[in-house]
Amino acid sequence: MQRILRALATGGTAAALILTATGCGGGTVGDTAGDKKTGGADKAATGKITVDTAQGKVTLDKPATKVVALEWTYTEELVALGVTPAGNADNQGYGTWITAKGAALPDKVTDVGNRNEPSLEKIRALQPDLIVIDNDRSKANLKQLQDIAPVLSFTYTTKPQLETMKKNFGELAKAVGKEDKAAEVTKQIDTKAADLKARLDKAGKGGMKYALAQGFTANGTASIRMLTDDAIAPQVLGLAGMKNGWKGQPDAWGMTTVGVEGLTQVEKDATFLYVAADNDNPFTGAFKDNAVWKGLPFVKNDKALPLDPGTWLFGGPLSAMHILDETGKALKV
Repeated sequence: MQRILRALATGGTAAALILTATGCGGGTVGDTAGDKKTGGADKAATGKITVDTAQGKVTLDKPATKVVALEWTYTEELVALGVTPAGNADNQGYGTWITAKGAALPDKVTDVGNRNEPSLEKIRALQPDLIVIDNDRSKANLKQLQDIAPVLSFTYTTKPQLETMKKNFGELAKAVGKEDKAAEVTKQIDTKAADLKARLDKAGKGGMKYALAQGFTANGTASIRMLTDDAIAPQVLGLAGMKNGWKGQPDAWGMTTVGVEGLTQVEKDATFLYVAADNDNPFTGAFKDNAVWKGLPFVKNDKALPLDPGTWLFGGPLSAMHILDETGKALKV
């Protein structure tokens, strides 16, 4: 099991987010069409809802209305579906890192603690009829959560990540009776990508090469996560015809973590797009006077472009659309 550090800064205090990933096993994209049809048939015959998850099929007697989400992606997806979560893990972190249009956390959502160690007592007190979790992060307390309510467990990193996100979004929508809304929202990703592609083509930037990075500080050292084509964000930008100029070795999340010297491997004609917190930005801070950084082609050519710090690169459909919006804004198209 690989532990991936995701650096955050909330409320002016540096914090670390730990993600656990187990590669590409245990996902839901590989489920057959026959399984999906069977789920629909079960619902028609019995009134029950059958949902495909990383832990197998979960059956609900009726659409859930009081849902606790312990991973920001699924909180975002509930909000996109018009469902206000009863509880969410780390409201402050969610609000800091996910600023996509329409993704704001509604009022009166109970904070049930952090994503790695949520409060079982707070979750139980909410009396939810559904709990949604990340399969890797929440394995340790899966049984305890299942004692409180039915649990939908999803794996984000199953390849291809964009299709995995769409599939899991659809399964979550099924659980809350919002399948039509999910189809509507998912379609908007393709529409927005086609619009960005048309604007890039019109500006003479069609098929342009880019590299996408997240900068942060860990243990006092400035680091960069470079996104490979295995990660969801480049797959979203690929819908707009853009080409990834980073070919590094991906980890389970599709990222390559490097120092400033590693940026010399970015293809020379690529535009460098990056996300970093306002108070933890190595690109304008630690690297500002670094000779390697200043010598990079995209720096010398003023092609290092920031995206909104709240552009969440590991999110749901609203975050996917935000990536497209911010990219268009950065490229001035």
